[in-house]
Amino acid sequence: MATPTSDAQENDLQYGSADNITRLRVSSLPSSGLTTPEYNHEVKMEKTRGSVVSNDIGFHREVHNRLRSHFTCSTDRVKKVLFSTLPILSWLPKYEVRENIVSDLIAGVTVGIMHIPQGMSYALLATLPPIYGLYSAFFPVIIYAFLGTSRHISIGVMAVLSIMVGATIERLLPEGAGQLPADLYNSSISNTTLEELQYQAQQTEVQERLYIAGAVTLMSGILQVAMGLLQLGFITIYLSDPLVSAFTTSAAFHVVNSQIKHLFGLEIPRYSGPLSIVYTVIAIFSRITETNIATLVTSIISVIVLVVLKELNLKYKDKLKGIPIPSELIVLILGTIISHFATLEERYSVKVVGVIPTGLPKPTVPRVSLLGQVAPDCVAMSLVSFSYSLAIAKLFSKKYAYKIDANQELLAYGTSNLFGSFFSCFVCSTAISRTLVGEAAGTKTQLMSLVQCVVMLLVLLFIGPLFRSTQTAVLAVIVVVNVKNMFKQFAELKPLWKISKIDFVIWWVTFLAVFLLGLDIGLGTGMAFSLLTVLFRSQRPATTLLGQVPNCDIYRDLHNYKAAQEIPSVKIFRFDMSLFFSNCDHFKTSLYSQTGLDPVVLLAQRKKADDEKKKLEKKRAKEAKKVSENGKEMVELDGFISMEVEEPPVPEVKTVILDCGPFNFLDSVAVNTLTQVHKDYKSVGVRFLLAHCKANIRDQLVSCGFFEKIECDNLFISVHDAVLFSLAEDAKVEAKEEEPQEDGEAADTTHIEMESEI
Repeated sequence: MATPTSDAQENDLQYGSADNITRLRVSSLPSSGLTTPEYNHEVKMEKTRGSVVSNDIGFHREVHNRLRSHFTCSTDRVKKVLFSTLPILSWLPKYEVRENIVSDLIAGVTVGIMHIPQGMSYALLATLPPIYGLYSAFFPVIIYAFLGTSRHISIGVMAVLSIMVGATIERLLPEGAGQLPADLYNSSISNTTLEELQYQAQQTEVQERLYIAGAVTLMSGILQVAMGLLQLGFITIYLSDPLVSAFTTSAAFHVVNSQIKHLFGLEIPRYSGPLSIVYTVIAIFSRITETNIATLVTSIISVIVLVVLKELNLKYKDKLKGIPIPSELIVLILGTIISHFATLEERYSVKVVGVIPTGLPKPTVPRVSLLGQVAPDCVAMSLVSFSYSLAIAKLFSKKYAYKIDANQELLAYGTSNLFGSFFSCFVCSTAISRTLVGEAAGTKTQLMSLVQCVVMLLVLLFIGPLFRSTQTAVLAVIVVVNVKNMFKQFAELKPLWKISKIDFVIWWVTFLAVFLLGLDIGLGTGMAFSLLTVLFRSQRPATTLLGQVPNCDIYRDLHNYKAAQEIPSVKIFRFDMSLFFSNCDHFKTSLYSQTGLDPVVLLAQRKKADDEKKKLEKKRAKEAKKVSENGKEMVELDGFISMEVEEPPVPEVKTVILDCGPFNFLDSVAVNTLTQVHKDYKSVGVRFLLAHCKANIRDQLVSCGFFEKIECDNLFISVHDAVLFSLAEDAKVEAKEEEPQEDGEAADTTHIEMESEI
């Protein structure tokens, strides 16, 4: 075997000498029962990259160099940071006008037209006047066009987020807002004065709602920007697909539930918190006789027209060549025209949108004092907004082969919300319906969003007042019909049951929690339950014993592979999870039970046998003493004591090998557990070997002083090398046990020969 070179001396100090590290594969061993492959070569443990540096000066120098390289400012570095922070600088100078401009213009106009009815409708979900939905479809979109990395998604209002904002507003809205004291109606004040006071009270209520919505938007933006700066874009992995599917499906019920009063023209309070959906249904049925017939008829007709137009879009999608029929806008315009010329508000007391101001809102500072009260709700909104938008962005990035930066997306969403909070906007996100329409219309870049903003600007400056007579029932219909696709997610349950029953349970727990407890508490409950299932599965991972596949050095599960053969006197144990504090007890229990050798029990049996032997020895000594005092001949009984005491069984297992391949990390409890297991097995004369350790695991074991307590001879590069070493050691032990017997037989033969000569 080659002598280690000077370059390997540091590695030898950590892992032992080269002779200890290198394991030779032997072609055959007598009476071992082990089959080996035909090839025969040496296997050496590779030198681990990033080994622990023992020299403090070298470590400090390395840290210094890394910090210096990280914080060094250069032209290339500034350019890289600028282009990553403002992605528009990377694609706008290279924009191919002839190929893309027409597609982006058509897509921008199409999505902008679609945004008009959605913005007005989703503002109702947020319990705000429709104009603020249009603001939310304008200001945040401008910011995302400059900061976003997705070329296709359409930022703006979203049904689920709107209902979450509305729930927070209802929870924090002061009691009695928008209502006059009852004694004013009984006073001598004229009707005109009462109407003016009522209008002022309603305006005060709207202003309070805007304060809360602004605080929610500001806090959501702060959270998203903070997560982006801290590089927490990975956090969405904790929102699994089944959890998000269940959340959005249940949220669709809340959306529909909140719009029923507008569909029927009922005046009922809006509830928030746990069981709010139940209270709303009870209130609806208690006042169902007060239904406004004109509103109900309008709702039914609008639903029919909108559904028919959407089905026509689907049926003739190819013939329309990516430019769909603007079904929502058509329903909105027709409903507004009919309502205006039929004077439905005056004749049938239907509820209409009312005055829509023109122009852009003045920037106002949100009420900072509310940030603490809205923070818990904003955590849920930030996660839902980011996870949903990122999922859609990744979907299109894979389809069109470009990269998405999750952390930059967080900064883009957060900055959009921060900017929008100063212009009376509520929390924004993307919507799959608008994004799909934009893609079908030919979206190429985020220039589409800027074109969309031009359309929205025209609406805000000139067209807005034309929608004064729009019935709120028409807006409610647009909301309800647009969320119908969310109910189709129930179809995912059947395949989900076949794929993973745990995910199936997560889906139903999240759905019921959101349905009964509300959006924020329900989402938190679903996330907690989802993480608990991961924790429980990590606490009790699969464990198995391995056997050798004949004629090769491959080891597989004895239970699943019938060809695998167990090696005599050797148990190979695999724990299919990283070892850490929560599963260490399960590790020890499974190891001792599956190997059939519990050193703690065996030691207890030996101690019990020794104690019984000592008691018998004392008893025999007392009896012998009595016999000698009576003058009788004393008989040696020591040979019979061991026959009366049942000796514990001698373990057939000589070696236990732990396959460390599944270990990705260890914590301090895991290291202490391995040390204790080695100590326990050593106390009963059984070897405990580690095999197939990853480089980072070896480094960790070295750095924590594991091999100061346990010899490096117990560490092997593969399971097969550990098996060969174990069988070789067993052969040495057997050879040593046979030597005294052979020497004794030779001495007896010599003695007989001498006697015969005499």
